[in-house]
Amino acid sequence: MRVVTVETRSPSGPESTILGPAMLEIPLILSKKPGAAMRKGTETLNTASIIQSILKRIVYPRHFWSGIMHQRAMAHTARVYDDSQLSLYAEILPGDFLNLGHFEDPGLQPQDITLRDIVRAQARHAELVAELIADSTSPVLDVGCGMGGLIRVMLAKGLSPVALSPDRNQIRHVRAKYPTVTIVETKFEDIPLDEHIHRYGTIITSESLRYLKLDRALPLMEKLLKPGGRWIACDSFRVGEERGRSGYVWADFERRMVRSDWRFVCQRDHTPNVVPTLRFVYMWGNDIARPGVRFAFRKLQRKHPRAYYILEEVIEAINGRLDQNLDLVNPDAFVAHNKYMLLAMEKTS
Repeated sequence: MRVVTVETRSPSGPESTILGPAMLEIPLILSKKPGAAMRKGTETLNTASIIQSILKRIVYPRHFWSGIMHQRAMAHTARVYDDSQLSLYAEILPGDFLNLGHFEDPGLQPQDITLRDIVRAQARHAELVAELIADSTSPVLDVGCGMGGLIRVMLAKGLSPVALSPDRNQIRHVRAKYPTVTIVETKFEDIPLDEHIHRYGTIITSESLRYLKLDRALPLMEKLLKPGGRWIACDSFRVGEERGRSGYVWADFERRMVRSDWRFVCQRDHTPNVVPTLRFVYMWGNDIARPGVRFAFRKLQRKHPRAYYILEEVIEAINGRLDQNLDLVNPDAFVAHNKYMLLAMEKTS
């Protein structure tokens, strides 16, 4: 049986939907006999059967209690330890990279880009990061190693990478693919200091800087690096105070580095080079995914108005979430409010 799952989330976590007057219709729906709910192979989905299954799990005590137990179990598994969204990206893009890529031709239009081009751009991005490594003999700590694409590039250069991630899926993948690489399964701020103090010639935060708390991360960087060591970072920074976007404000970050006695030995603005990837993702989401989702909901409304009424709040939440995610990859909005920087920093004292 193929399971169809619908989940709504807000910035504060999972949300439950109160059905209100629709609850009065539950006996009518539950009393109907479903047809062939799901046929193997062609899998014709019978909407009434799906709704019946959903409502059974809401109303029946045994199912209701099981749902609470599942929710409590998942509450103890923070997303940072098991990010299925990143695993999905890794399955779609075969290069083991999770970065925004680096296109040498910023003017490329999305209809002229293939998935192969995206993977090549991601590999180029990793090469540009690795080229900034000055100490080729000391271990390199890859903070937020993702699926190990940068690890592979460093191994090919004869470097000694150490992978760090709290995500179980990523660690499992890296351990299977690169069995000789040392792996640290923890959040950066929780790394055992006594085992890693002054061990690294280079620390890399490739699109993971935005997740670090600088008050804890900056002193830790200094303790983990050897004297004269280098911190390499690439990430998007906000160029204004607009809310709802992740990452640090660039001007604030720059001032913070200076106050903390870090000097920039490299500052490169790669914003134009990541825009083709954003255009590609936005084209598929805006021109294909969004119309497809709305078509499906319109069809549901026309053919099964009762089911649509019951799920209306969920559908609105899905549409709102889709619009929100598309706004984050809108290339025009990204350029207007962000800059993507490749940085190398060293302590001055």
